[in-house]
Amino acid sequence: MKLDIQLLRSIKLNSAILLLGCSFLFTGCSEPLSDTTDGRLRYWISTLASDEFEGRAPGTPGGQMTKNFISQTFQDLDIDPINGSYFLDVPTSEITLKDSSYLTLSFRGNDRKMKTGEEVVFWTKQARDYRKIRDSEVVFVGYGIVAPEYNWNDYEGIDVQGKTVVILVNDPGFATGKIRLFNGKSMTYYGRWTYKFEEAARQGATAAIIIHDEEPASYPWSVVESSWSGSQLSLQRNSDDPLPLQLESWIHKDTLNRLLQYTGFNTDSLEEIALSKTFKPFIIRGLELNSDIYNTVNYFKSHNIAAVKKGTTKPDEYILFTAHWDHIGIKEDDLSGNDNIYNGAVDNATGVAALLELSKRFSNVNTDRSILFLSVTLEESGLLGSEYFASNSPIPLKNIVAGFNFDAVFPSGVSNDMVVIGYGASELEDLLENELIKNNRYINPDPSPEKGFFYRSDHISFAKRGVPMLYSNNGSDLVVGGRDAAFNLSYDYTLNHYHQPSDEYSDDWDMSGIEQTIDTIFNVSFNLSNSDDWPNWYEDNEFRSIRDKQRP
Repeated sequence: MKLDIQLLRSIKLNSAILLLGCSFLFTGCSEPLSDTTDGRLRYWISTLASDEFEGRAPGTPGGQMTKNFISQTFQDLDIDPINGSYFLDVPTSEITLKDSSYLTLSFRGNDRKMKTGEEVVFWTKQARDYRKIRDSEVVFVGYGIVAPEYNWNDYEGIDVQGKTVVILVNDPGFATGKIRLFNGKSMTYYGRWTYKFEEAARQGATAAIIIHDEEPASYPWSVVESSWSGSQLSLQRNSDDPLPLQLESWIHKDTLNRLLQYTGFNTDSLEEIALSKTFKPFIIRGLELNSDIYNTVNYFKSHNIAAVKKGTTKPDEYILFTAHWDHIGIKEDDLSGNDNIYNGAVDNATGVAALLELSKRFSNVNTDRSILFLSVTLEESGLLGSEYFASNSPIPLKNIVAGFNFDAVFPSGVSNDMVVIGYGASELEDLLENELIKNNRYINPDPSPEKGFFYRSDHISFAKRGVPMLYSNNGSDLVVGGRDAAFNLSYDYTLNHYHQPSDEYSDDWDMSGIEQTIDTIFNVSFNLSNSDDWPNWYEDNEFRSIRDKQRP
C-alpha cells in the first residue's frame, strides 16, 4: 500500500520536531559563525546540502528547515525583513502524476506505450485530478519559435488546436552556427524549454513534446529524468489566467527515432527540414498521441526570503542580490536502495552561501543605498519564485539600481579571470572589469553560450523587466591547472553530478575560488551602493528600451 504523500510529509515533519531539540524547523537557535570566510562558507554549504535538509524541495520539511535557516541567519546578522516578515508568500500548486497515468504514441493504430523515465517524461501543469487526450494528431513545428524580430514563425499556416506538437531543442542558431541566425551558437530565450511549452499553449496545442538531444540541450537524459519525475510545482493560477498545456513532455531522441522509422522520417531529417528556408509545419501522418493523466493536486504557500539593509542617504534605491534556495528534494518512489536525496550542494547551496556571506559583510558597514538580499524558491520548476517576486515586487523595480545573481558557484581554486554569463549585456561589466584589473585579472565571456545559462537562472526574471543584472562566476582559467583543469571540473559535474544525488558537499572542496568571487562582487557592489551611478544595458541590448522607459 502506498502512503499518501501529505500524510508521509506530516509524519516526517512531526518526527523531525521531536528529534531535533535545536532545529532549523523553528527560528530562535543558531550556531556561532566562524571568524573566517572559508569556515562560514563550509558551515552554510554543508548544512544546506546535508541529508537533514532533504534536498530542499519546496513544501517539504526540508524546505521549511531551509527557509528557517536562511531567515535565522539574516536575523542573527541584524538584517531586517523587507516587509515585516522574511517570508514572502508564493502561492504554489503541486501536481503529482499517479502511476496509473500513461502516454501512448501510435502509428496507424499500432500502440506503443512509452516507458516513463527511460523513454519519456510527461506531466501536466493543469491542476486537475484527471486529464484525457485521445487521437491527437502529431505536428512537427521545427523549433517551435515565433520570433518576428528574426522573421521566424514555426507555426505559420497551421492550426494546432487539439493537436500534439513535436519540437526540437535549442534554436536554429545553435544548429547552424551562423552568427546572423538568431544569435549563432549562443542560445537565445527562444531556445529555452519553458518558452517552447508556453508558445505551444499560446498556439492552442493540447500537448507538446520536446526532443531531447544531449548536445543542444547541454545536459544528458539523466537530468531530464530526475528533473521532471515526481511532483511538479507551478504557480497557482487565477481563474482568468490562460490554461497551460494539458500535457508537457520530453522524449528521448533514440525513442522517437524508433517510432519515426514507420513514417519515413528521423530526427536528423526533421532538423534538416526545420532549417530549410521553405519550412512549413506539417502533420506526421499516421502518428497519434493518447494519454490518461491521473494526478494528486495539492496547494500550499512556498516562500521567497527577503531581507534588507537600509541605506543611510538613499534608502529607496536598492542593490539586489539573488540566489535560489530550492532543489529537487527526495525521490519518494526510488525503491532501488540507492541514495535518493538530491542534496544540491553546488546547485545551489553554494549560491545561498555566497548570498549569506555578502549579508554578513554588508551587516558591518553603512551604505548610502539599500541592499536587498533575496533567496527565491521554485527555481528548479522554471524560475517561478523570482518571476513571482518580479511580478509582485514590494518595491518598484525602477528603484533597483542593479542586481547580482549567484547560481552554482563552482568550488575550485582561484582564477586569473571571471566568467560573465551573457557577456556583452550591460555596463555592470565595465564596473566588474575595472575591479578585476586592479588584481591583474580579466573578464572571460561565457565559454559555453550555446547552453543558454543567461536565460536559465533567476536574474532573467528581473532583466526582462529592465533591471540590469550581472550573472558571473569564478573563472575558467585557474591559477593552478589553467583552462584544462577548469574544463575538466565543469565537464565532470555536468555529466555525473548535475541534478543527481551525488551533488554533495565534501570537506575536500577548495573554497578559494568561491571566496575570490565573493570578494570581487562585494567590492563592485559596495562601490555602487555608495555612488550616484545608474548602470544601464548596452545600447544594442534587448532590455535597454525597457530600462529607458523606467528611468527616462
